[in-house]
Amino acid sequence: MQCSNCRSDTVAFAVPDDVSEFAPGNGSAAAICTSCLNVFAVESPDDDADLSAVSEAFAVDEEAAVEMALVVGLLSSLALNRSKIETLLEHVEDRGVDPMLVLEELQADTSLQPAVAIGRRRSQLEQLMG
Repeated sequence: MQCSNCRSDTVAFAVPDDVSEFAPGNGSAAAICTSCLNVFAVESPDDDADLSAVSEAFAVDEEAAVEMALVVGLLSSLALNRSKIETLLEHVEDRGVDPMLVLEELQADTSLQPAVAIGRRRSQLEQLMG
């Protein structure tokens, strides 16, 4: 499947029930673009979904990687999605993963061309979460 924004490849992944309310369309599957990091709803996940194919930043706990992909999808509007983002970041931290480090690594990944300014959003998140 290709991204509707930039026509790059995507990785479709399963969304666990406990975080499906944070997924696009509240679905059980979503896809993330391997270039612009656009996240959108899909019918079903890839059989061999591996988010580290998007970026090594996602080479963390599998569930934390899914949650971070959902966070990235919500970053376009911090004001509207603040509570969802905070909840997901808490889930990621509970899994022993530093979500701010994942965002920093995504920002530093030169193979990506994110549609959202990851570094700026990361700074804003740090300020919001104190």
